Amino acid sequence: MANTVIESDLSLVRDITKLGGGSLKKCFQCATCSVVCNLSSDDRPFPRKEMIWAQWGLKDKLLSDPDVWRCYQCGDCSVYCPRGAKPAEVMGAIRNYSFKNYAQPKFMGTLLSSPKYLPLLFAVPVILFLLVLNGIGALSAVPSGPIAFTRFDNYVDVIFVTVSVLVLAALGTGVLKFWKNMDRNNTHGEAYGTTGIFQSILLAAEEVLTHRNFKKCEANSIRFTGHFAAFYGFIALFIVTSIVFIGDRVFHMVLPMGQENPVKVLGNLGAAALIIGCSVAVYNRTARTQQAGESSYYDWLFLGILFSIGVTGLSTELIRLAGDAPAAYWSYFIHLVFVFCLIAYFPYSKFAHLLYRFVAIVYARYSGMSEPAQAAEPEKPEVKSVA
Repeated sequence: MANTVIESDLSLVRDITKLGGGSLKKCFQCATCSVVCNLSSDDRPFPRKEMIWAQWGLKDKLLSDPDVWRCYQCGDCSVYCPRGAKPAEVMGAIRNYSFKNYAQPKFMGTLLSSPKYLPLLFAVPVILFLLVLNGIGALSAVPSGPIAFTRFDNYVDVIFVTVSVLVLAALGTGVLKFWKNMDRNNTHGEAYGTTGIFQSILLAAEEVLTHRNFKKCEANSIRFTGHFAAFYGFIALFIVTSIVFIGDRVFHMVLPMGQENPVKVLGNLGAAALIIGCSVAVYNRTARTQQAGESSYYDWLFLGILFSIGVTGLSTELIRLAGDAPAAYWSYFIHLVFVFCLIAYFPYSKFAHLLYRFVAIVYARYSGMSEPAQAAEPEKPEVKSVA
């Protein structure tokens, strides 16, 4: 009988534990998690296999596993787990571990994974924007005339464009490596499914945009509401920002827009949706711990930055309308700091899960992996909330 050699990476176990998977070793492979999960398939059950791979320190398997990203961390598996192993939190920790390993340079992943580096991360944009303000003389005196943030946007845009190019390069490198790892460890061999790459992309986009799989979560159904609102609130704000940027730089659009302008209306609605969605998420993570599970630092950092962008953006507009120039300019300054943190740290933070999840879904379709089984749902034990 041939011997099988398993190369275990003990540092993987330690890292996953630090990133929110501290309950990992409680798992004794009863398979309850895979049985109760409405997204897990018969031929590729998760999160059971990911739990044992993580326990054994099988780094290559976890980093090349698209099923890690097909999990939406609804918490059903953690609620029904008889051992308190919290598979949903472990899957989240594995995704956090992936951010650190796929994005370049790797030291940025380390900075984003620990709260002790948080002051440094925020100090970077603060210093950059203070230098810009000092260069145009805005630190010594508040600009006269009507409140117009475009007075220093030209200088700020150089920073954001440069950072965006670097971020796209880091994301492209990480995603390409992720795809190659999935392909190398594809158990389906060379033969792909019948779905072509373009159709796979369209199907994945439909799944993400409709949040279809979020609706299949049962123990934590409120998570769909929060995520849906925050997702589309952010998209609305991204569209508005793009319109304003192109309109100002290319077509010399008159700014600021009037409150009745459709673009302005969309921006206000987007900010409100983002704030509401993040508020629901905060409630879900704090008041409903049994269903939502314990949140990691990665979760709170990303959620905090998103919420702050919505609040500071809306506050800046209200202060501008009130005519308080000093407060408006400083509020806008703070808003830009949070926007910088979201964009610049995209490849290394939980924000990157949007892209990696999309790529994993595309690959799952393209490679011929089966869809979740449509068999009758198993009877689930009653779970009583703990006061």
